[in-house]
Amino acid sequence: MRRINGDAELRIGIDGLHLFGAYSGVQNAQARTIEALRAQYPQDHLTLYAPRDFKGPPAAAEEDQGLQIRRTWFKGRRRIIRTLWRNFRLQPNAYNDKCELLHGATYSLPSTLSMPAVLTLHDCIALSHPQFATPGSAKVQKRQLPKSAKLARRVMVPTEAVKAEALRLLDLKPEKIDVVPWGVGPEFKPIEDETLLEQAQKQWGLPDSFVLYVGTLEPKKNLKGLLRSFVAAKLNSKLPHALVIVGRNGWGVKDFPRDIHDHGARDYVFLTGYVPDQALPLLYSLADLCVLPSHIEGFGMPVLEAMACGCPVMVSDAPALVEVAGGAARVCRVSGEKPYQELREAFEELLGQKTSEKARYALRGRGLQRVKQFTWQKTAELTHKCYESALT
Repeated sequence: MRRINGDAELRIGIDGLHLFGAYSGVQNAQARTIEALRAQYPQDHLTLYAPRDFKGPPAAAEEDQGLQIRRTWFKGRRRIIRTLWRNFRLQPNAYNDKCELLHGATYSLPSTLSMPAVLTLHDCIALSHPQFATPGSAKVQKRQLPKSAKLARRVMVPTEAVKAEALRLLDLKPEKIDVVPWGVGPEFKPIEDETLLEQAQKQWGLPDSFVLYVGTLEPKKNLKGLLRSFVAAKLNSKLPHALVIVGRNGWGVKDFPRDIHDHGARDYVFLTGYVPDQALPLLYSLADLCVLPSHIEGFGMPVLEAMACGCPVMVSDAPALVEVAGGAARVCRVSGEKPYQELREAFEELLGQKTSEKARYALRGRGLQRVKQFTWQKTAELTHKCYESALT
């Protein structure tokens, strides 16, 4: 096997076939990690295999010869063609581009593999909670994940919680798995410019006081539980706040607007749709509280983004969210006999009581300290170490 020293050039092929459309947390994590790898390891050569409709990030600068982007002939949304191309064309292309290692950055590797490879499992939800994955994803990943994990020399996961699930569900040894947390960029910071804040409030139609949810709208996010608990808290404690839900529609949520109507909450529950990343720091800075009440997660990027912007955070007791929050967020149970009770009580305590401002301020301070532990530089360093381990 190859020997690695600190100055050796690595030639890595990266599966970027999911980099299309409006990015979610997984896609953002992949893009930011590649950018950080280029900044910290300029001697390396990365080849990114992306679909025809890839628009970036990451973007290959003309002067940067270390990042090459190879576009396929098909668009990213064509899942069957993506899978076939990955299985039969990804590795031959990587060989032609003189890659020495292949990184399956989103759950899958080619079905037949003859070169060293690293696999990233952002979560094991399709196996552990198939009801919260699309039927297609659950079916495909049930077949692909065990095989890809076995083929890989190293497996990367974003949290210890995902590692525990991978060990429970897949035939893996603990020493084969590397925990590589995601980071948060410097653009996520408290915004205090009143003009910018007022412009954002007007542009997105935001109320004066609101709770913020950020993320793709899909069943695992527990949006119905969020709606029910918030409405109950607002009515019970006469909260002045609205609920602002930011994110693109995923799957299984076509009835959610009707749920808002049925709760009589159209006057104070707002759906903004997708909001560009550059606008999110403004929204976090305007919000009184950010909430992520998911049934299950692999990481939970909005937790870090909100903390970095000085926004207090409330999360469910999903293991990955508790781990990422690290004691700097209010944690609420969302299962059991009364799955909405703790969320409702937390809304009332953090928004309605005389001591709520003090409680939010304490969460804000803990969050600003906690988020310092997460940088894309650290993510890149751990990723590079994983590459080296796979080649030695």
